[in-house]
Amino acid sequence: KRQDILELIETILIYKLPKLNRKEIEKMFSLSDLRETKVYQEALEEGREEGKEEGKEEGKDEKARQIALKMLSAGFPVPEIARFTDLSPATIEELQRQNAHDV
Repeated sequence: KRQDILELIETILIYKLPKLNRKEIEKMFSLSDLRETKVYQEALEEGREEGKEEGKEEGKDEKARQIALKMLSAGFPVPEIARFTDLSPATIEELQRQNAHDV
């Protein structure tokens, strides 16, 4: 992600300074200078926040899947599992097939 941010900043600089080539722009702004800019810092923070949110969502989804597997093993019907876990019936049926395959 950091490389993407740097490339975005480079693209903006190249666009805003059309008479300079990439080498001239690189001479004007060293990598450490770019890292000190407010734009870079904000983009970095946004990336971190996105990563945290993605991690939380993945964790919730994994927990729902674990609960669904336990409910399946206890004999709960798919529609009821879907209601309690917010997983789609198709997802639960896929878990059921995978679990049957693994056993």
